[in-house]
Amino acid sequence: MWKVFFLNRDFVKENVRDESPKPNEVKVFPKYIGICGTDKNIYLGKKPVKEPIVLGHEISGITEKGEKVVIFPNYWCGYCNNCIRGFYSSCKNKISIGVNADGGMAEYINVPKDFVFRIPDALDLKLGALVEPTAVALAALNKIDKEIGKVVILGGGSTGTLISIVAQINGLEAFIIEKDKRKEEILKEKGFKVTSEFEFNDRIALIDTINNQESITVAQTILKNSVARSELIITGLDEEQISLNRDIIVRNEVIIKGSIIYSRDDFLNSIKLVTENREKFNKIVDKVCSIDSISEWFRKCVIEQPNIKVLVKMDST
Repeated sequence: MWKVFFLNRDFVKENVRDESPKPNEVKVFPKYIGICGTDKNIYLGKKPVKEPIVLGHEISGITEKGEKVVIFPNYWCGYCNNCIRGFYSSCKNKISIGVNADGGMAEYINVPKDFVFRIPDALDLKLGALVEPTAVALAALNKIDKEIGKVVILGGGSTGTLISIVAQINGLEAFIIEKDKRKEEILKEKGFKVTSEFEFNDRIALIDTINNQESITVAQTILKNSVARSELIITGLDEEQISLNRDIIVRNEVIIKGSIIYSRDDFLNSIKLVTENREKFNKIVDKVCSIDSISEWFRKCVIEQPNIKVLVKMDST
């Protein structure tokens, strides 16, 4: 079999020994893989990982039996203090393929059967690669107080746009704030509501998909100028240390929540949402690039050029 290893900001395709699936595993041949912010941060050295590593966690593919599937790429242990309480997303021993274990940029990957999900035949495998990040969006939106009807999203990448799409499907009003003017134009062309407004006369749910000091400062300015008891939901993991303004948080009784990955139900609902709203989700895919030439296109297409979602086509061309 072959794998594409990431090492020293480059990708190397190597033939390695075949890996037979264990009795509880399913062999999956990845067909499309989505690139996300985590992959970008690994590439830039902002998220340290043990190299060499095989990247790729937003995976759609085909089993040996020819079934269309997507992979739930976070394997929980089932016995830590969080797992025994049902908080599987915060498992203390979580294996996240493509991050702390080899991921999907390979000829095939053996996956525990509980983490392989069938998708309808009607769902194109390209869109299947959006199921995982859409589940991230669903999990964040599920944390919003039901009385709040307006969502403000910091960051117009794939997470931000997927949150906007899912929010609107669920009847919420959604606005994106994006500082990159090139990306802002792309978002407008694709029909997303983009705003530079920092004052809202409602309780809002502000979702920070970036989470560095710059984004958290913008978030607090917006929350200061919005109705009290608005919510700040953090999904981004750009920087570990951020500073919060005590007076803004306390005087406005801001409710702060973290949102990490998703539940099994979120994943199943994501499959349903993407399948039933294919046209809406398809518009965020900017480029589909071949795994064979990933060393040539990754920096240009993912890092240097503005994009919303780049997919990797795993079949050789």
